Amino acid sequence: GCNACHYAVHDAWAGSAHARAWTSDDFRRALDRAGEPTACAGCHLPIRRQHPRIAAGYTDGDIARPELVANPDWDPTLMTEGVTCAACHVRDGRVLTTHADASPAAHPLALSAELGTSELCATCHQLTWPDADQPFYDTYGEWQRSPQGQAGIGCQDCHMPPVTGVATATGRSALADHGVVADAARALTITARLSAPEVERGSPIHLTLTLRNTGAGHSVPTGSPFKAWRVVARLVGADGRELAPPLVHDLVREVQPAPPWQTLSDSRLPAGEELVLDHDFTVDQRKRAGSGHLEIGIWKIDSARRADARWSVDDAGTPLLRQVIPLVVM
Repeated sequence: GCNACHYAVHDAWAGSAHARAWTSDDFRRALDRAGEPTACAGCHLPIRRQHPRIAAGYTDGDIARPELVANPDWDPTLMTEGVTCAACHVRDGRVLTTHADASPAAHPLALSAELGTSELCATCHQLTWPDADQPFYDTYGEWQRSPQGQAGIGCQDCHMPPVTGVATATGRSALADHGVVADAARALTITARLSAPEVERGSPIHLTLTLRNTGAGHSVPTGSPFKAWRVVARLVGADGRELAPPLVHDLVREVQPAPPWQTLSDSRLPAGEELVLDHDFTVDQRKRAGSGHLEIGIWKIDSARRADARWSVDDAGTPLLRQVIPLVVM
């Protein structure tokens, strides 16, 4: 219904993680690992009509043990929309806006001081599991402790920046980007240093790889501990094959396999911090000389697959970030 007038915003939202909040493969895998607790649906399906069953109560007050009953108002079409427009913009039958000078609309409007704040995002992007040592999702907390948070740079400033487009029913040519941008290349700065400009077969060439979280106002990656970012640096020959064992490092918060998900380790990059990785490549003398390159990439992986020996760059799909440095193999 919003699409009729607010089509520019709708089209951006339709390609966003918010629109796929209930249907994405990443979420379905995470939900399965967590044992499909009903608590997850509170954020991924934030509207009552999106739920086929609703809690009438909780056994012994335990939020993980709801007493479910059929929801007579369930709308399966609305359920497929995940975090839909009304989740953020509709309260008490009125559409919320951040613009005090909003033009008259075909529906009631209400000015919201909260709508454009990071506190609104915290509604879903901050989650504390009972008896856990750390929040299950701590994106809002990470932002509060970040240089961006201290400077008053909010979530929307980075993830929903103003974009120009076709004027809509609002009469404005600049709109908040509802695609909810999340780009690894904006978050991380990667620099590589090599001990030599050529790769000499039989002799090690040393790589110093520095990753800096220069752009994200939270840890990288943030959110669910069921996802990880894998950093891979590899020497590749002209035939596309690896010339030596690669550097592999995971950015991940490891947790126990069951609630309350106590933290075991955390190798992620907090806002403003850096990580230095060192690695030696030694190309066998029997390898063919010629052209090659150093390829540095970051892939999003399911943390459960980190120990899977079958995982490979060639089968991992499009990387979040990729850098290629041409080299000569001598």
